Amino acid sequence: MIVPAGSGDSVAVVIPEATDSTIASFQGINPPISNVTFDLFGRGGKIGSSIAASALPPVVERDCYTWPRARLQATRANWEVGFASGHVQAIKLDSIEAMSSADSAALAAALAQTAATLPIKVDPTFRGLPFRVRSAYTFRLDSVQVVVADIVRSVNEEANPRLEHLLIVGQRPAGSSGKFEVGYFSRTAGAEESTQATELLAAVMIGETKRPAIVVSIEYDDGGKLGLIERMDSGQWQATWKSAYTDC
Repeated sequence: MIVPAGSGDSVAVVIPEATDSTIASFQGINPPISNVTFDLFGRGGKIGSSIAASALPPVVERDCYTWPRARLQATRANWEVGFASGHVQAIKLDSIEAMSSADSAALAAALAQTAATLPIKVDPTFRGLPFRVRSAYTFRLDSVQVVVADIVRSVNEEANPRLEHLLIVGQRPAGSSGKFEVGYFSRTAGAEESTQATELLAAVMIGETKRPAIVVSIEYDDGGKLGLIERMDSGQWQATWKSAYTDC
C-alpha cells in the first residue's frame, strides 16, 4: 500500500506486517517496489495508475517513526491510497456535500436518528447535545445502500472545549429511507484539539472474492495509523487491520 507523502511525486510505502512494537526495525530500509505499477484510488473511485520509479534515500529520525519513501513516475491529483495493480477494484463514493439540499437533509436526519440509537454508554458531558454530520459518503452494494459517516457532538466551553466523534458504517435497502442498520461503529471523545478522528480515504473491493472494504486514516494529534474495515459474509463490517503508528 502507498499513500501520498507531502507534495509532488513522493509516496510513503506502508509495510502491512509492521506493528507498533516492530516498526523500529523498518526504519531506514529501501522498499523493493521499483517498477511496480500501482492503481491509485480516492473517494471518487480509481484516479489512475503510476509506476514506482525508485525508492528514495532512507532517512532515520531519532525521535519518531515514519514509512519508507519512494517516488512515482507520474503524479495524479486527488488520490488517497494506492495498491499494486490488479488486486483491488474501485467503489465510487457519493458525498453528502454533493447531494441536493433535500437529499442531504434527509441523510443527515437519518444519520442523527441512527447515532441516537447506538448501544454506547451515556456520557453526561454530551447528553442532550445535537448530532452534527461532519462527513458522510454513500455507495451501493447490490441492493444495499451503505453509508460511512463521521458524526460529532461538541461542548463549546472556552476553557475546555470537548468533542465526540462517532464513526458509523451503516446500511439499509437501496431506495429506502429512515435510519440505517449499523454494521460497525467506534466512538472517541476528549479535548477538541487532541481527539482521535477517522477519515475515509477510499472504498474498494479486494481480491478475487471482491470483498468490500473501507480504507481509513486514523488521525491523532501528533501522528496516525491506516486501517481497513471489511464487510463480512454475514453482512456486518469489521475492522480487520490497522497499521503501525507513525508520527514523523
